[in-house]
Amino acid sequence: MKHKHSLYEEMKKFQEEKKVYIIVLFVLGGIGLIFPVIPGLMLIGLAIALMSPKLAEMLQAKIKRIIHLIAANFR
Repeated sequence: MKHKHSLYEEMKKFQEEKKVYIIVLFVLGGIGLIFPVIPGLMLIGLAIALMSPKLAEMLQAKIKRIIHLIAANFR
C-alpha cells in the first residue's frame, strides 16, 4: 500500500527540487548560448519562470511589445 503524502509535504518537496531544476536549466541555457543546437534562451526563460513567475510575465510582455514594434516596421 502506498503512503499518501499531504499536499503541504508535496509542495515543500517540490520547492526543494525546484532549486535544482533552476540551476540545471540555467547551466544548460548557458551551454545553449554557446552551442546553437541547444535552445539556450528558452531554457533560461524556463529557469526565470520557475524562479519568479511575475518576472517571467513582465519579460514576456516586454518581448511581445518589442516583437510588435519590429513587425510594425516591416509593414
